[in-house]
Amino acid sequence: MKRNVFTILSLLLCTAVLTCCKPVAAAVGDGPIPFEVARNYFFKNNQQIPASPKISTQEQFSQLFGMATTMGPEGKPTDIDFSKQFVLAVVLPPTDITTEIHPQRVEVKGDSLFYSYDVSLGEQQSFRSQPLSIIILDRDYEGKQVVLVCNQDESSAAALNGK
Repeated sequence: MKRNVFTILSLLLCTAVLTCCKPVAAAVGDGPIPFEVARNYFFKNNQQIPASPKISTQEQFSQLFGMATTMGPEGKPTDIDFSKQFVLAVVLPPTDITTEIHPQRVEVKGDSLFYSYDVSLGEQQSFRSQPLSIIILDRDYEGKQVVLVCNQDESSAAALNGK
């Protein structure tokens, strides 16, 4: 009798665990997907802005970007594991206007990956800098075509284009 009760309780426990737990690898479907913002990198001066924002290998990434390590706990560049991840990098032309790129969301729609970001402009600087934003995504989405969606007002667009 005790053995039957133990067996039934074990089966109920297993069923409860299997019912409440999410699968480890979710199917890739339409909708928003998570990303991480990579910090403390710079675009190398001797490189041309890539035609595609998608970077899939450490070699390709290292050719375009350098580490900008600073003091303190937040000063280490974000780790990127290219065996499990890839990045989307938005690099703008050098400018003397304070320019920030703010990633907003990444969504899958069919065979496309829509990356929406905002660009904000500030004051004129006495030096030129090259604005960039790098986000890290799971390799499950690497095969998708990337569509960049830049959200900015007309005055920001004109300033970025030198008008």
